[in-house]
Amino acid sequence: MEKFGFLKKNNQEAKKEKPYEYKFFDYSKERKQLYEYCSYVADYLRHENIPNLVIIDRSSRPLYIGVREYWKAKYGEKGMPNVYFLNPKGFKASEDLTNEDIAEIAIDTMFKDDAEESSNQIRSREEIIKEFKETYKKLIADKEKPVLVFDSCIHSGDTLSPVKSAMKKTGFKDVRIGSINPSDKKSQVKTDFYITPVEPEKGCYPFDRDRMIEKTFDHVYSKPADDENKREKSIDLRHEISKIIHDQIETDPSLRQEDSGRSPEHR
Repeated sequence: MEKFGFLKKNNQEAKKEKPYEYKFFDYSKERKQLYEYCSYVADYLRHENIPNLVIIDRSSRPLYIGVREYWKAKYGEKGMPNVYFLNPKGFKASEDLTNEDIAEIAIDTMFKDDAEESSNQIRSREEIIKEFKETYKKLIADKEKPVLVFDSCIHSGDTLSPVKSAMKKTGFKDVRIGSINPSDKKSQVKTDFYITPVEPEKGCYPFDRDRMIEKTFDHVYSKPADDENKREKSIDLRHEISKIIHDQIETDPSLRQEDSGRSPEHR
């Protein structure tokens, strides 16, 4: 009897869930900020009736997971914005780059572990605009409506300036630039929407970054990464963000069942 009782006790202990091991958001403050940022973006889109969210690759791409999960919990499926991803490197035109600029981009590519490529792949403004029009027809069909273009941080504005310029030349009337913090004072691109003046715990990577894609000069969209290890990490990241958002939703008093579907606050 004691033997069977011992086995039963061991089986019960085995059934207990092991604590979740976070790989990307180790600290509770990072997880709370992740939820805060995603919820603010979703509420802003809802309050301002913005039908399209454009996310800048790669560090901001995981934002879409949090926005999607939070939106479903608070507002349901109806009215969920369309989400598009743009590769800012592919918007850099040969007419706008000096040899020094190209050298700086190459160093940045090494620092961020992006795919290495030849400067011969840099295209003209005309080629870039043509591909943008051909690739993002659904987004461009809404050019009369407001669109939120979101990047996790804006310092010089060098990343977003070519993107905003291309969208304006394509006929977008209301391009709103969003970020976690307000853009730096010297930035050539200013934020129309920001969440907080407080710098994130994870710096310019509050959503970590999506390793499943690579930024290149030859397309306005990012390419799938060939590295299987990067792809696996990206999948793990998406699962972790989804878990964090759902865990935070369960403790968010504004998302109690009786309050679901209420009008969002303007923040």
